[in-house]
Amino acid sequence: MRHAWGALVCAIAVLGARVAAEEAKLDRAKALEELKAIEEKNEKLTQGVLQKAAKELTEAGADKFKSVQVYVESYRNVEFGRAQDGETRFQQWKVDNRDRIASPDFGAAAQLHVQYVALVCRQALEEKEAPQAGEWGGYWETLFKSREIAESPGEPAEAKIPSPKKGGGGRKQKKEGGNDFDRPALESPLVRDRQIQGFLEGVQEAKLSSASLVPIFNQVVRPRLRKAKSRDLMRLWDLRIAAMDEDVEKEGKTLGADDYKILKRPELMWERADDLEKMGDQEGAWAQKMGILRANPYHPKLSSWIEELKKALGEGSPALPEKTP
Repeated sequence: MRHAWGALVCAIAVLGARVAAEEAKLDRAKALEELKAIEEKNEKLTQGVLQKAAKELTEAGADKFKSVQVYVESYRNVEFGRAQDGETRFQQWKVDNRDRIASPDFGAAAQLHVQYVALVCRQALEEKEAPQAGEWGGYWETLFKSREIAESPGEPAEAKIPSPKKGGGGRKQKKEGGNDFDRPALESPLVRDRQIQGFLEGVQEAKLSSASLVPIFNQVVRPRLRKAKSRDLMRLWDLRIAAMDEDVEKEGKTLGADDYKILKRPELMWERADDLEKMGDQEGAWAQKMGILRANPYHPKLSSWIEELKKALGEGSPALPEKTP
């Protein structure tokens, strides 16, 4: 009897283990199915949130007054919205900053900022709604024309750029307008208010500010226009260099002018030629580089430039003509 009871217990235990295993397999299958559904729902919600933000900001960015309104509203929600006395403090902030908010400088900067964040949101949507290369170039050109001095002759490429100034047909008088728009787009009140930081963390453009003229040109505009093989890149290069030439002449500082003409300008021209080469016009780029070397025999980068060009023009290059006997 004892043996029979033991056998029965063992049988029940084995059966229970089999049932538990079957249930575990069944739970696993359901979990995988549920995970897939959650993933699809999350992707759909993410796309919806980004599309809504991009649409709203794109529409607002078309109008200066609407841009200021949208920015100030997001600023209120982020900085004052969660406090009990938030509305009172926000109204006081508006009074304290009334003249600045109403100024043309703030309006122009806010409009550019809204436009840039809208482009970043669209970039996060990737192939579905990502901006064309020309749209990034157009943004940069508008930003460029909004300021008096685009960059000082000795300024490094990653330096912080002053806030955008009054818009119009050309570069305008420089005025102090605060640093509202110097922060990266990822930290913008527009992004924080809509709680879309997580969707933009992997977007390189979100790490730049809407006012960072040189980084946007080097990290966003140049690679995109190069990839598109757009000759518009050469036009933007010429616009940038011509403006710096003009600014140096206006400043009339001998040392600064010499530093620009002897050091920075040749480097900019070399980078321009590099872009031309990467776009496929190797012969034209090499000819320009030869001209730069001839005109700047004492430049600190001369040796590295020569080595670079010698490598490009080396034996076996398909672009070289055959040697005559």
